[in-house]
Amino acid sequence: MFVALSPIDYLIIFVFVVFMVVIGVLLKRSMNHSSDFLLAGRKIPSWITGIAFISANISALELLGMSASGAEYGFLTFHFYYLGAIPGMIFLGIFMMPFYYSSKIRSVPEYLRYRFNRQAHLVNSLITLLSLSLGSGIYLYSLSLVFETLFGWNPHLSILFSALIVLIYTYFGGLSSSIYTEVMQFFLTVLGLFPLVIVGLTRLGGWDGLMQKIPESHKHMWVGLPGGQNELGWDVLSVTVGLGFVLSFSYWTCGFAEVQRAMAAKDFRAARRTPLIGAMFKLFLPFLTVIPGLIALAEYSSEMNGEYNKSFLILLKNFYPSGMLGLGTTALLAAFMAGMSSSITAMNTIFTYDIYQTYINHNEDDKTYLKIGKQSTMVAVVFAIFASYIAMQFENIMNYIQLLFSFFNAPLISIFLLGMFWKKASKWSAFYGMLVGTASGLIHYFFYANGYLYYKSDMVSNFYGAIYSGLFCFLVMVVVSLIESEDPNRDLHGLVYEDRDRTNEFWDPRILAWGVILIVLLAGFNIVFA
Repeated sequence: MFVALSPIDYLIIFVFVVFMVVIGVLLKRSMNHSSDFLLAGRKIPSWITGIAFISANISALELLGMSASGAEYGFLTFHFYYLGAIPGMIFLGIFMMPFYYSSKIRSVPEYLRYRFNRQAHLVNSLITLLSLSLGSGIYLYSLSLVFETLFGWNPHLSILFSALIVLIYTYFGGLSSSIYTEVMQFFLTVLGLFPLVIVGLTRLGGWDGLMQKIPESHKHMWVGLPGGQNELGWDVLSVTVGLGFVLSFSYWTCGFAEVQRAMAAKDFRAARRTPLIGAMFKLFLPFLTVIPGLIALAEYSSEMNGEYNKSFLILLKNFYPSGMLGLGTTALLAAFMAGMSSSITAMNTIFTYDIYQTYINHNEDDKTYLKIGKQSTMVAVVFAIFASYIAMQFENIMNYIQLLFSFFNAPLISIFLLGMFWKKASKWSAFYGMLVGTASGLIHYFFYANGYLYYKSDMVSNFYGAIYSGLFCFLVMVVVSLIESEDPNRDLHGLVYEDRDRTNEFWDPRILAWGVILIVLLAGFNIVFA
């Protein structure tokens, strides 16, 4: 299965790595304040932040995992995009970014400090740091796994080398460096993947040729879902509520690694456009990630021999000559670096502003916070390296990721929805809701892991775990809010819809038009691939 890279392939990879480092070094001169380093000065155009928004979520794991799922399950995998991502991104741009941006908060956890209390803020900050650390470790491990499988590279050296490159350009250029490199990484990823699809479809006689050579079960998103009659064992409730609402909305609207890109936009409207631009690209991303798996199934099923994780790598080996193979490898490296750098920049911002400045030392000058931001960048990379070895202990990394989301992310959608759209949500409701929601997810997993609950797959268990986490958090918040006596004079200006900032238009027709277009396109894709 190993593929030998030629000198031209190594040259392409080398040029890419050098370019990443140069961008970081050049941006170092403009890193004069902590806000420059951690917030990118909030002066970046929406088309850049929009591409960075979606690029921050792409990783080598997604390219490998979605291709494998496409080969094994077909169009069912599209649900991770068309239910598990785009609805949440649309909701973020239309309904939630106005609160994030106009309130001038510097991170998603910081919203909880102003809207609820310091206890909820501290718990969420620590949970977010833990979640981001584990997630960045997954990015590292997945890339080392790809390179070990494809080229026979030592996985430990791959982890250290990749982490070092991300550390260099992020340490020097901060969030600005991460965002600008993510834009280039996105186009490199597309450029590296697009020829795979074109060559594959050409060999198979186009789209109709592909459809004739894959099983009937692989051609539908919705057929078989009502009764869970599909190879994944998914049912309508778990997919629509667990994945499509709880996990999608909690990740895309409350996940700081992605929302941070929108916060870096130059103005209010640009911040709202950011996730909507990202959603437009996300609509077409399955054709670059899932379809290659189907092409591998149709063209190389005997070579794959049921080992679906090899699907993407088989196409690289068979379709790309020297030079193109270097470009494909660079696409994998670029996708990984975009995902990891987004986690690192989110971690250094949360530690500097939400932990150090808020709870350790809030009277320092700005130069100190800039220094802390850079130091925490180094520490975050070290944590990512250790977390990569934790990820190695899990056979199915996609299940591992969704399991983490069902614990840490699922309660957040209840907290932020009630916080933004129900003024009576009390100070302590978020704290207790977060604890009970997370605990319910852990208890659900304990019962499932020990055989007290049965689901057709681990992923279905994760979806239902997310439902229970979000539901119990919601119920606890409502009960606590009804019991707790709230201060009627509390200032919630700009934090809730009822007392929103009216200097900027909430129901902006241009933003709503973006949302309507995306919803129509999304509905169309679901109908076409139903």
